[in-house]
Amino acid sequence: MKILKGLFILGLLQTPVSAAVTAYFSPSLDCENQIIKLLNESQKTVDIAVYTITNRPIMRAIEKAHNRGIKIRIITDKKQADHYSSVTTRLYQKNIPIKINTEYELEHNKFAVFDGEKMITGSFNWTYSASNKNSENCLVISNEPEVINQYEKQFNVLWEMYSGQISRYFFERKLISGE
Repeated sequence: MKILKGLFILGLLQTPVSAAVTAYFSPSLDCENQIIKLLNESQKTVDIAVYTITNRPIMRAIEKAHNRGIKIRIITDKKQADHYSSVTTRLYQKNIPIKINTEYELEHNKFAVFDGEKMITGSFNWTYSASNKNSENCLVISNEPEVINQYEKQFNVLWEMYSGQISRYFFERKLISGE
């Protein structure tokens, strides 16, 4: 009986955890709320590659995560970072590492990886309009290490490709000029 009980327990330990993928759609606060939830739950790292960030609740969640000691890195589009409604300069002022696209026409990715274990991706821009006006979507993915690792690798490729020096110059110029 002990052997059967041990084999049963061993079998449970070897049972794979199934991947979890959940879809959300806007206009609604669903994607925004999922991003904020994932930021709030993060324990170590958050890597964000997005076209733009203008959504203030998401910005505040990024700041709170950073203040909790979470290592955050952001990649964004240069043209969008220069837009008056972008909050990336404010995040830069909070000493959150941000790199702007210096290689491509657009940095049009919209994904984030949380602690290397969960991620969000889709057409959802991190903007007020995406939550309240646009038809957009996002997928929250967990328990899918191969896919999440692919996104993390791509983030790291872009992070290394984009110039930290040009990015710092870009934000410092904006701060000095008061734009």
